[in-house]
Amino acid sequence: MAANKKDPNKRTIAYVEEVYRLIQEKSDIKDIMILNSKGNPIKTTMEKSEAIQFAGLYESLRDKATMGLQKIDPDDEITMLRIRTTKNESLIVPDGKITVVVIQNAKDHYFK
Repeated sequence: MAANKKDPNKRTIAYVEEVYRLIQEKSDIKDIMILNSKGNPIKTTMEKSEAIQFAGLYESLRDKATMGLQKIDPDDEITMLRIRTTKNESLIVPDGKITVVVIQNAKDHYFK
């Protein structure tokens, strides 16, 4: 890469902090995990051991979903993986060199 060109996928500490802060401001957020390109938690609301365990599970889930989708269309890629249960919703968002994982209440604001 040329010295004068910036990497469009570079994720600085300031970027990670800003993403984390913006997510924390939302209501109904239970947990946040930001993973580096190796799948290790670099910023999280979870305890360290719990975050490491969940990071491995989420990375595995994302990898399996990617493999399945590539069989359908090899040129397609995941922009967000959303898993919803009756109580929680997990959002997995690969973003350049990081992956953002958010666990939130699965509360329907439309059906009260």
